[in-house]
Amino acid sequence: MERKVRIAAIGVGNRNGKYLRYVALHPDRVELAAIVEPDSVRMEACRKAFSLAPGQCFATAGEFFAQDGLCDGVIIGSPDKEHYSQAMAAISKGYHVLLEKPVAQTYGQCLDIARAAREKGVKVGVCYVMRLMPIYMKVKELLDGGSIGRITAVSHHEFVGIDRMLHTYVRGFWNKASESNPSFLSKCCHDVDALLWMTGAKIVSVRSVGGLEWYRPENAPEGSTQRCIDCPVEKACAYSAIDMYIRRGAWTDNFPIPEGKTKAEVLQEEMRSGRYGVCAFRCGNDVADRQVVTMKSSDGALLTVEMNAFTRREGRRTVISGTLGEILLDGWVIELRDHRSGEVSRYDFTSDASKPLHANADLAIVEDFICAMEDPSRRPAISIEDSLESHRICFEAG
Repeated sequence: MERKVRIAAIGVGNRNGKYLRYVALHPDRVELAAIVEPDSVRMEACRKAFSLAPGQCFATAGEFFAQDGLCDGVIIGSPDKEHYSQAMAAISKGYHVLLEKPVAQTYGQCLDIARAAREKGVKVGVCYVMRLMPIYMKVKELLDGGSIGRITAVSHHEFVGIDRMLHTYVRGFWNKASESNPSFLSKCCHDVDALLWMTGAKIVSVRSVGGLEWYRPENAPEGSTQRCIDCPVEKACAYSAIDMYIRRGAWTDNFPIPEGKTKAEVLQEEMRSGRYGVCAFRCGNDVADRQVVTMKSSDGALLTVEMNAFTRREGRRTVISGTLGEILLDGWVIELRDHRSGEVSRYDFTSDASKPLHANADLAIVEDFICAMEDPSRRPAISIEDSLESHRICFEAG
């Protein structure tokens, strides 16, 4: 393309807000041609930030797709339940698509998107940013080089963290599988993808244990009430919304603040009447709060992914065991340990911890999408086809 690439953003919340940073940084190469956002506060903030005309802003995807030729590609960052219909509509228009994970609500829908993209001749990339993070690229390099011999086992821990669990999967928009997806799929599909990509494992069987064991009405503290704001035991509760949002100010950056109101006022209203002020045991949530999934590869290796919400720690820890050595990936540090010599090689990526946007991988994935649109011979770094196996495994795990 000789002209600038035109993209549309469907949903301008947390994820697309990060991807659109690329547009802001590269106005000479790409322009934001349209946005779709039902929340008027978020829409107006995005409209002002990118100097969009009212005719470039749409409250619904239906209004956007009713018009032709508005863009070259779309970045879909809407709620999970809308991904499939919006991706299929974009493909039918001939738009290239960058799709937030999980891509759909069933494996059949994932296959539909891949099939439609092939038939239409458009490119669909998936936002599996872990593949573009330098630390995971280094692990793949070490494994591809045979550093630990034949892989025998992988143990991967996803520390969701109590605050993230409460905000996202208990009180938040991902708390019901019918409205979003199972929590293991939502949180760990890119973990599973990264493990498959790094190790090259071909999975032949999947087993899963876990479920919703704690955040249930019968486990509510005695004397507690429907909302934390008027609960007599709130100050003693580890899951208090008042403590999380008001006292500590955790997870409050993405609350829309209407013009004329303060953040404090918005949070108080949310505590009184919004979903984030409800008792953690009375949210009607139905997704798992813990889960362990074990996969067996065709060469006999065992890969285990544990999703644990009951920890203050957030992040990941991975041990990849082999016949000649092992790799320990803990936070931002890699240790390669040789079984025979006992020698330990250390690779420190701590400097990436302070970099925003997943150590700039969010920007890299948009850069890759733009390059794929510019070059007809180039495919996205993580295509819809690449994402199918991780989605299949996670849907099978339930």
